[in-house]
Amino acid sequence: MRYKLIAFDMDGTLVEEDSCWGVLHRYFGTQEAARKNLKAYEREEMDYPEFMRRDIALWRPPPTLEQVRRVLTPCRLAPNVERVVGEIHRRGYRTVVITGGLDLLAEEVTRGLGIRYVFANGLAADEKGHLTGEGIFRVEPRFKHELLAGLVSELGINLQQCVAVGDSKYDVNFLKHAGLGVAIGADLELARVADVVIRDFEHLPQLLDYL
Repeated sequence: MRYKLIAFDMDGTLVEEDSCWGVLHRYFGTQEAARKNLKAYEREEMDYPEFMRRDIALWRPPPTLEQVRRVLTPCRLAPNVERVVGEIHRRGYRTVVITGGLDLLAEEVTRGLGIRYVFANGLAADEKGHLTGEGIFRVEPRFKHELLAGLVSELGINLQQCVAVGDSKYDVNFLKHAGLGVAIGADLELARVADVVIRDFEHLPQLLDYL
């Protein structure tokens, strides 16, 4: 096999929601303040740990981890994902999820799909399960390729033996550094660097043709 590992983003790639952070902001009614935080992060006025900290501070009253999990529970796998990932495993490829989203959802998604490796950000909580206001920083969305490079080194393969699949501008480096970069959807910035563009989830099985 030319490729050994298929690496997926999560939000907008494996699940229908574009952002699990966005799901939480809709629930708490904090979308507008969250958009301002995101713009400031994109202007590089803050790093990602500070961005998470400011986002978490918007949720009032401070929820528990269990409350956050319940809000995220309705997030559904995107159409055809289960079928395609199942076929990828049947063919013997390894898989990983690398996401700037939250581990509460990522661990559930990867467990359900049988994906062994997962990198995601988390929410710090006290002994009673209440959020402390701090994020657990593991993934900088624009630099997922660095985590991918570390994983492939451990596995004894290289980046050219990887397929990276994502859906947004935050996945540009992710796709650029992989042997095959696959864009899902219509993000023009990502499409410019992708080797393959799959229009929507209805056409996701096309991914299998490139493996």
